Amino acid sequence: MRGFPSTIFLIIILVIALIAVSFALVMGIALGVGWVLTRFLPFSLFEATLVGMITALVTWIIWRNILGPAPDLGYRKAEEEEEAEADYDEIPLSRFCKTDADKTWENLFRYEIANTVYEDFLDSPGRIAHMNERQLQELSIRLTDAAIAALKVKSPRTKRLRVTKGMLKHEMIKMGQQPYDDDILDTAVSAINDELISSQEELIEVIRDKLWDEPL
Repeated sequence: MRGFPSTIFLIIILVIALIAVSFALVMGIALGVGWVLTRFLPFSLFEATLVGMITALVTWIIWRNILGPAPDLGYRKAEEEEEAEADYDEIPLSRFCKTDADKTWENLFRYEIANTVYEDFLDSPGRIAHMNERQLQELSIRLTDAAIAALKVKSPRTKRLRVTKGMLKHEMIKMGQQPYDDDILDTAVSAINDELISSQEELIEVIRDKLWDEPL
């Protein structure tokens, strides 16, 4: 502890010395440039040195502005790529609403639920039997349509919304479709119920007032 103040003092001395050396170096370069300028231009040594310092400062500012944004540009490029990838990975709203008349509560929930299911499929191990993104999107929409069909027959007095594998299988059979394997249905049911929790108030109101076909 006794040597602590002396260490701080030594650091201060070193910092001051470094500043002095840096200043001397800059002044030396400026004087050198000034001396060269006096050989060719009608300047005094002071004027030429001042011109040299100003020129060096302006040059440094220009190069800093040119080179400084480079890392940020890379970051922006990465952000743009991420946004493009995010857009590509999302089932577009146009898949559910081709016209303004299609922008109903039912299609809004189809869009939201299908994308939640699709996202879970993308994150699932093996991507559900190695399906590609297009196949997973269509699979998500078909399962969402089955879930919506199950929700549309819910009682207006329903207080809690959820779906089960049995409900999805039942609705798919009614639609003339073959029910999917349990691993697909398990992932879909989990995703759908997660979305139902976050949208429960709006969905209950839509079910109670039969607003499925009403425009937003």
